[in-house]
Amino acid sequence: MLPDLLLNTHRIPDWSTAILQKTHCTFLFKGPWFSNMDMLITSDPSNVHYVFSSNFSNFPKGPEFKEFFDILGNGIFNADSDLWRSQRRAAQVLLKHDSFHQFLVKTSQSILAERLIPVLDHISDGSPVDLQDVFQRFTFDSICMLVNGYSPGCLSVDFPEVEFAKALDDAEEAIFFRHIRPQSFLKLQRWLNIGKEKNIKIARRILDETISTCIHRKKEELNRKGIMSSNYHDHEEGMYENSCQSIKT
Repeated sequence: MLPDLLLNTHRIPDWSTAILQKTHCTFLFKGPWFSNMDMLITSDPSNVHYVFSSNFSNFPKGPEFKEFFDILGNGIFNADSDLWRSQRRAAQVLLKHDSFHQFLVKTSQSILAERLIPVLDHISDGSPVDLQDVFQRFTFDSICMLVNGYSPGCLSVDFPEVEFAKALDDAEEAIFFRHIRPQSFLKLQRWLNIGKEKNIKIARRILDETISTCIHRKKEELNRKGIMSSNYHDHEEGMYENSCQSIKT
């Protein structure tokens, strides 16, 4: 199946859809014996419901997943069992709160008016532009503002290369290669500090430094507000740190 995949790298979504239609929405992808590419792929709604809802506890992410995505720390995307449930409950409380919805609307309107529209006006003279890049930058700035009140300024008329965003892209690319390369090769790269493993090491440092700055800023904000309850303060800090870790996805 790998040769067929390589021949269709320019149309992966269409190729995957065609195979799923031929295989009744579920098929086993077998990669080379030396890689980590064996995977079960399904688009059957009943299978998706079984894995993500009715029998979710039977499908923990496991240690291999956490090793591949170690850059995410102990956030909700890496957590299992009780830790995952507690973080999910905390996230649900936040996402359902009226003040969050108001902040979401305010933030989206602000970035739309102050960043997206100026960019669209700038390219309205017919200059070529990658719309996928534009809306990816819009989404990234919006998420950063929602999670930690920090806008990296990705969406701008000069389309700057933002260190934080580039670090995320480098980490994403390295994680992808972790899924298709032998463990022995990855360990060699780590030992020699070369290749994608070197890139993800650098990306981790940049991400951690940026997120630590955001956490420090949030703690100072809480202190300025004069929060007296230490339990509430600790709870707020814990939720915020987990949220900042989760933004790495």
